[in-house]
Amino acid sequence: MSEARVQSRSTRPPLRHASSSYRHSRSSISIVHTPSLEPITTPDQEEDEDDTTGCETPDSSNTSPSPTHGQESSGSTIDDSSPPYKIASAPLTDGVGLFATRALSKGSVVLCESPILTQPPPPARTNSTVMVALSHCTRDEQRQYFNLANAYKAGPRALLPALGIFETNSLPCGKARGGCRAGLFLTAARLNHSCRPNIARVWDQDAQQMTFRALRDVAEGEELCMNYVDVLGTRAQRAEELQTSFGFECVCDVCALGFEEQAESDRRRAALRRLFEEAALCGNEPTLGLRKVKLALQLLKEEDLVHYEASFCFDAFQFCILVADYANAKAWIRKAWEASCNTSGPDSPASRAFKMYWANPRAHELAGKLPRATLHGPD
Repeated sequence: MSEARVQSRSTRPPLRHASSSYRHSRSSISIVHTPSLEPITTPDQEEDEDDTTGCETPDSSNTSPSPTHGQESSGSTIDDSSPPYKIASAPLTDGVGLFATRALSKGSVVLCESPILTQPPPPARTNSTVMVALSHCTRDEQRQYFNLANAYKAGPRALLPALGIFETNSLPCGKARGGCRAGLFLTAARLNHSCRPNIARVWDQDAQQMTFRALRDVAEGEELCMNYVDVLGTRAQRAEELQTSFGFECVCDVCALGFEEQAESDRRRAALRRLFEEAALCGNEPTLGLRKVKLALQLLKEEDLVHYEASFCFDAFQFCILVADYANAKAWIRKAWEASCNTSGPDSPASRAFKMYWANPRAHELAGKLPRATLHGPD
């Protein structure tokens, strides 16, 4: 992390507010933005011929995700002995950042990193607990740790150095009693913020590693950035949160737009936030809900954002299965699966759930709840 641009990670909000992972409609039908990890199973049923015409299934020979859908050509690993990034000076921040050393394809793994130490959520996390954990690290790790930025050196939020550095640079990595555990990742701590990020992260509980993937194609020499705040906020909202929580002013390409372009970007992002809320309330109006999803996907494309794509596509899948439109449902859930593979990998819980629904959309609890109708698939 750049010393010149202090960025606190332990309090970084999730990409979507926790309350939005499951939203109830005003009616009796609920649309869920993220899939259940234990879907309802139903007895095998023969689907009508017109339900599956032209639809591939996950078992088809040509449906494995390509390298741009969350995997490198050699699997989930980086197929070069040298890392695809380097730590270098970041001119816009007067500090350092991570930069791509070669072209990276969308969905490819950029970095897999284990934390050098983890900590429980406050109040169990103290300067003493951090120091104890650091005592088990190597001298080189300790040296690198104390060279990281500290957003809590002075002022009303001042903390002792070890804890201040941890609070500034840590990332959530698994659940714990009272909240989430946090971990310190020495390389990932150098990832700067952008309001149009090209890197996504996901915690692998089994491997005890954080995996960072390219959200889109990345050119050689391009800086690798995550987002620290909700990308659907307006520039003013993002700026206030970044300044208040992390103590810096964003200078990314989105925040540097001219007045008119910035106003258009704000309009699109505000509309996306509204559509994300409204789509979940359309359980009894699948046609309206699907229109909102398509508009949202178009706005995401115009903003060059990947966030929320899988969620919106999963919404569309649910609208289709509500009216037993299984052909279009399969098209939407495949799109959700592809988006999820890009951001979190094909083995993530969400990707596995999407793949299961692709194979058997009738397994979803909303299947056939409304009168049969034909909606639309992805454009």
